[in-house]
Amino acid sequence: MTENPSLHSLDELKMGQMTEQLIDVLDQLAIVLESDGATDWSQWMRKAKAHLMNSDYYGVEYLLSAFGGMGSLNDLILGQHHVDGVWAWKPGYVELNTRFDALRSEAAALASAIKRTQQN
Repeated sequence: MTENPSLHSLDELKMGQMTEQLIDVLDQLAIVLESDGATDWSQWMRKAKAHLMNSDYYGVEYLLSAFGGMGSLNDLILGQHHVDGVWAWKPGYVELNTRFDALRSEAAALASAIKRTQQN
């Protein structure tokens, strides 16, 4: 059975579009993380983005490794700080976390979709 080359082209086009979307989401995630001082996670997003911009699939695997397990990106809550040794919420923390959660979920969904495309 021969493969239809146009189907590969469509898959590659779709993967390319998803990768471009993921790169944009990673950029937004890095900015949100930096705005709250989460520089380690921001650098993680920028590293994944750099791999993807170089057409390096490792960026997907690297990003997905940030999810799951203790201390993972899934556990991160933004907008907290210390005031006189006591945890307190920063102004706008609800909106910040709503935005962060949406971007985090979108990044995970796109990376997982790209991974599935690569496995076919």
